[in-house]
Amino acid sequence: MNNFRDHFVNAKCKHPRNLTTWWKFVLVYILVAVCTSITIAQNGRRILVIQDEVAALEPLVEYLEAEGGYIVELVDQDHLPTNLSSFESVVGFIHKTLFESTEEMIIKYTREGGRFICLHHTISSGKAKNKYFFDFLGIQLDHPEFSSQPVEPGEGYGWFHDGEKGIDWALVNLNPQHHITSHKVTWDKQVQYRSSDEPSTVGSYPSIAVKATEVYMNHKFTDGRGKTVLCGLKYRDPRNGKIFMQDRAVWLKDYGKGRIVYFMPGDRASDYANKGIAQMILNAIDFEK
Repeated sequence: MNNFRDHFVNAKCKHPRNLTTWWKFVLVYILVAVCTSITIAQNGRRILVIQDEVAALEPLVEYLEAEGGYIVELVDQDHLPTNLSSFESVVGFIHKTLFESTEEMIIKYTREGGRFICLHHTISSGKAKNKYFFDFLGIQLDHPEFSSQPVEPGEGYGWFHDGEKGIDWALVNLNPQHHITSHKVTWDKQVQYRSSDEPSTVGSYPSIAVKATEVYMNHKFTDGRGKTVLCGLKYRDPRNGKIFMQDRAVWLKDYGKGRIVYFMPGDRASDYANKGIAQMILNAIDFEK
């Protein structure tokens, strides 16, 4: 663009009376600049967030825009674009019913090369009714009808948030060399953790305290070693005293030409206000771009 500008400026200097020629240069320059701006806007760093609880996402949206330089567009399932291919990443934050049309669009987008960031309750008991979604993710939730009750480690799916008070659990870094867990992420104290990938031994791992929120227990993988596990969860359920140490809190897997990245933290705005969690989500969006 600078070479083109220099060219028409020089043309004006050499031929000061040929205003018609000079203005042609000006017009072409303006047209090129406008077309370039449109192209940048069309191909900009855009993220689509499909959500049904916008308030919880506000800290994350602010972080992705301020730190990542992204344009974040939030929609509900009734107002999805007809084509998702123009978005660098699609983020799912869907607490209630996942429409079949939405799951089909997400699967198609990912299979064709998109990056799907799956947040918190986008994996939950209601999605067990969907035809394709859990096969897409490689996830199984056993006996979701009893999920509000205390569960045993390794048994049926469970969740707990203890109402507005919330509960605390530890997000444990099991893959500290990975870009998603390491780039600009500060981890807190070490915790003693035993991987659920048996047989294993207890070790000391860095963690982030996730406070006053919700936890999920007994997510089961159905795709063998198809996932790369990044983080585990450590949680003591006060209802039955059981301790859960499960390699299920953050993971990624390739799907078709694209990729899925799941984050269990994120029930409440305070989760996304945690810079470590927000930065990991940004890293997942940027990873291997």
